[in-house]
Amino acid sequence: MLSRTLRGVVFAFGLLSPAFLFAADTAHEGEAPKQLVPPTVWAVISFAVVLFILWKKLIPVITGAMDDRAEKIRDVLEAADQAKADAEAAMATHQGNLETARQESRAIIEEGKRDAEKVKAQIVEDAKRESEEISQRATREIELAKESALADLHQQSVDLSIDLAGKLIHKNLSAEDNQTLIDETVKGFSDN
Repeated sequence: MLSRTLRGVVFAFGLLSPAFLFAADTAHEGEAPKQLVPPTVWAVISFAVVLFILWKKLIPVITGAMDDRAEKIRDVLEAADQAKADAEAAMATHQGNLETARQESRAIIEEGKRDAEKVKAQIVEDAKRESEEISQRATREIELAKESALADLHQQSVDLSIDLAGKLIHKNLSAEDNQTLIDETVKGFSDN
């Protein structure tokens, strides 16, 4: 603390010393004061002292502040460059992910189309098979109905023929002939 006060006093004395040295001598009135040192020397000395003080005290502070500011600017620029590089890397990654997603979506769409074609082919095949089964079933049912109808017709024909034959035979045959015919028929069935 004392050294700072002492420096302040020396500094003040250095600044005020030219005023003491140039002070007019009041003892000799009417004469111009006599200067011990010419003013140019004092100007050079004052300039050197101010320059020295600036050089020792102010210039280091200014250069330090400028260096700090330059360092901060450098750090900010490096951070900006790093952020830019990170953003570009993220953008490249995003683009890669986007392209991968596009390829996957195309593959899914293609797979869906293939699956749809398979399902379509399966549906068509099932429909053909089912229509063939229905057609075969209908054909069988028609055949069965035809056979049934023919059997019914045959049965009716036989019944009608028997009735007709019975009526004809009944009129033409006597009871004895009728009994002989029945016996021969029964005998023919038992031989078989």
